Amino acid sequence: MPSAATNRDDSTVGSPAPAGPTVIAGADLLPPVQPTPLPTATVWSVLFLIYTGIAILLTGYRFLDDLSRNRSGTFGIRSLEEVTGVYTAFVLLPLVFRAADLYLFRPRRLNWVAIAFCHLAAGIAFSLAHTYLMAITRQILSPLLGLGRYDYGIMFYRYPMELSNDLVGFTSIVCLYYYFRKFRLAQAQQLAAAQLKTKLAEAQLENLRLQLQPHFLFNTLNTISSVMYEDIKAADLMLTQLSDLLRLTLRASRTHEIPLADELQITRLYLDLMQKRYEEKLRVNYSIDTALNDSLVPQLVLQPLLENSLRHGMKASGEAIDISIAAHRDNGSLILSISDTGVGLGASDPSAVLGRGVGLSNIRDRLAQLYGDAQNFSIANRPSGGAQVTLRLPYRTAQRSQFAADSSTWALLESASSAESQLAGGDSAPLPNASPLRPLSQDR
Repeated sequence: MPSAATNRDDSTVGSPAPAGPTVIAGADLLPPVQPTPLPTATVWSVLFLIYTGIAILLTGYRFLDDLSRNRSGTFGIRSLEEVTGVYTAFVLLPLVFRAADLYLFRPRRLNWVAIAFCHLAAGIAFSLAHTYLMAITRQILSPLLGLGRYDYGIMFYRYPMELSNDLVGFTSIVCLYYYFRKFRLAQAQQLAAAQLKTKLAEAQLENLRLQLQPHFLFNTLNTISSVMYEDIKAADLMLTQLSDLLRLTLRASRTHEIPLADELQITRLYLDLMQKRYEEKLRVNYSIDTALNDSLVPQLVLQPLLENSLRHGMKASGEAIDISIAAHRDNGSLILSISDTGVGLGASDPSAVLGRGVGLSNIRDRLAQLYGDAQNFSIANRPSGGAQVTLRLPYRTAQRSQFAADSSTWALLESASSAESQLAGGDSAPLPNASPLRPLSQDR
């Protein structure tokens, strides 16, 4: 079996983890957040329906109790008592919620003794107001409903009598309000934590993407520079092709994933540029399932692998190198592989190779950020010689991003191809199995 190194997540031996925080340790790290206010009309409509239901249940309970004691004709007075008792409590709810906010949700939390004292004081105030409102409303409504004058008894004793019931009711309301507020605050904090974690992950991905582009540009310009002293016309043509490649890359950089067909378009432009440098020493073969054209892959995931094959796979004897690019689907995974007939890994530790240079380590980190444990990145020696890199990604599809054709650019590519033939004296052959490049539109 050939030696191989596999990367899952970002635990590769000999390679540092990407800098920057990736985990939210807890809600304490977040700035204070408040839940989105609920619609006022909806909240109070629901509470009104709840209190109406309570009034109906209590009226039925009291009336049936009278019937069980052979007391008839009490439905009207029982309805008056329970409806006024429930709805006067409902009217006081805004004050109850406000009081609870003052001693339960202060910026600086009170100790339990202070909370208990404030709660008791607020409960007594609630009971006094509730009892007074019940007395007033019953004395007003009873004659209007034909029930005669309502006798509420001696108020000096009525206030402490109602206090016991009102304290239980007040405490129940405050407890429900407290736990409802805490639940909504916890939801808001979880949402804020999830949004912050997403923003951190996106920032890391963007940092990795921006790290790769200068690396790619530097190495390509270095390749063009090496041709400049040998063939100025060829170098000039390579600069034109580089501008097309950069324009295409920048247009695709609006997202971290692009369709495989677009990634292959970038790959073909890059290999066509490298063909000017290596000429007949570079042969490329494609084995791509066309049904996978719309599958999503990380942007610029193939170019660093190809560059690695060219820089480290070329034999010292100058022998030609064959590079094969393949893509197929394995159940729910997309398998991408790049193999070459170069020098291979030799005696090098395959695990260390994954962390070598910017390109491979960048791919490793981006795959870990995008897919976590759902991805696999491995490199191995081929039994017949050379090396092979394999990427396993989750299979996902999206609408193709179309690089629309433009007549002026198509003419530019045609003239570039004609100039290349003239430079080679008409003897050069096209790359084996390489599909023609799709034309690029000019940026607007």
